[in-house]
Amino acid sequence: MSPFLSLLVGHKPPRSHTLEPVGERWPLDLPLVRFSKLDADVWTLGDACQGVLIMGENGSGKTSGSGQLIARKFLQNGFGGLVLCFKTDEADLWREYLKRAGREADGRFFSPESAFRFNFLDYEAGTSGVDFAENLVTLLVDVASIQKRTEASGSEAHFWLPQKKKLLRNAITLLLLAGHPVQLRTLYQIITDAPHFPEQTKDPQWQAKSFLFDLLRKAEEKAADHPEWELIKNYWMSERPLLPSKTRETIDADFTGMFDPLTRGKIGELFGASTNLTPDDILAGKIVVIDIPIAKYREAGQYAALIWAQLFQRAVDRRAYESPVGRPVFLWEDEAHYFTIEQDALFQTTARSKGISVVRLTQNLPNFLDAYGRDGKHKVDTLLGNHATKIFHRNGDAVTTEWSAKTIAKDTQYRHSISGSGSVSAASGPTSNVSVSEVEEDSCPPKEFIGLKNGGKKNNYTVEAILFQSGRLWRKSERWTTVRFNQR
Repeated sequence: MSPFLSLLVGHKPPRSHTLEPVGERWPLDLPLVRFSKLDADVWTLGDACQGVLIMGENGSGKTSGSGQLIARKFLQNGFGGLVLCFKTDEADLWREYLKRAGREADGRFFSPESAFRFNFLDYEAGTSGVDFAENLVTLLVDVASIQKRTEASGSEAHFWLPQKKKLLRNAITLLLLAGHPVQLRTLYQIITDAPHFPEQTKDPQWQAKSFLFDLLRKAEEKAADHPEWELIKNYWMSERPLLPSKTRETIDADFTGMFDPLTRGKIGELFGASTNLTPDDILAGKIVVIDIPIAKYREAGQYAALIWAQLFQRAVDRRAYESPVGRPVFLWEDEAHYFTIEQDALFQTTARSKGISVVRLTQNLPNFLDAYGRDGKHKVDTLLGNHATKIFHRNGDAVTTEWSAKTIAKDTQYRHSISGSGSVSAASGPTSNVSVSEVEEDSCPPKEFIGLKNGGKKNNYTVEAILFQSGRLWRKSERWTTVRFNQR
């Protein structure tokens, strides 16, 4: 029996488990950053695992200030990590971080120029067992959703999305029944090779040349008694060919658009047949940098990053984490609005109990709102609300500064006013009245975010930011505090 077919009939291949080195301990109260000499200003591992959001306009120093400090502290304390890259120089930045932390040997740079490979479909087969097909359907639908993050509603929710899942489910299961390796190229080939009309299924020439028909023949030979065989055959040979061409093309579009750039050239080799780097390496302490920057590779870079991020999150979900012996890990997303999808908010809600710190950096709130579309505000609120630590660098965007001020909350202020009446010549003389009114004002008004130092020579390489953590009081019992970072 093939290893893939065995998944459908209930056999689950053994998984390897990584043991942590004896002697290393990471308690949740482990100090990572001391923002001042006061004990009240110590930021711990437990704080980090509640999520970190760093915001600041271009040139504000968010990457070279707070971002650099937190990254270095993670590395110095033995974290494993996954880094997603938007900029072309981001991988070099992490090479420098690793060098300064003495962890160059732990760096794994996944790029078209590297020797690393990740057959993520095969990896998922080995970790999901009998649920492989459905888990992979969910994974591919989630990754494809990065191009369309608006709320699924109406026909999209009730027809198109179920049809897209049905397409993948039938393609993956056919490969499994036929005993054929499940790869991006084969999924792409099945979809593009499928018959376009009923008459084509009976054409001897199509049958002789068709990869799909050859798979159907092999599946019948190997698994004709399998309960899903008739469903698979009926889908490809009867149900799908009857669909109107525009309907079929719409169903296919998300996946052919995703599979095409990931199956060509050197990018295709990265996700090909072999594997020598997986999310399990991150759990064991490696730093995997996805050096396929979106700025250069566009959609291919975005899809590659999402594949790694989603499978890393699944690996974190599966592991048995227990502090202080479990190794903490991090997920790092600069220009985070290019990498987040709806499922990230759900994952973030339980990140602390899984020993993972998710750090997201972006310029402003509108970046996320634009990425999630017209109906996505509540998704953005949910995602960002689950990042307990928020570090606000200089920002002139009104939407962002107002949101930041609102996030930090308001303070109650008491205003006194004095009014007078009467005149000096009056028999009773002048009178005055004192009144006190209670008003709610921003604890940290929007203007505070505009004048923060952004580093560079003119500021002696000092970067300022406003630090806030939900449910916490900093020095002098304040909800927020101004902190400084050295760029050097």
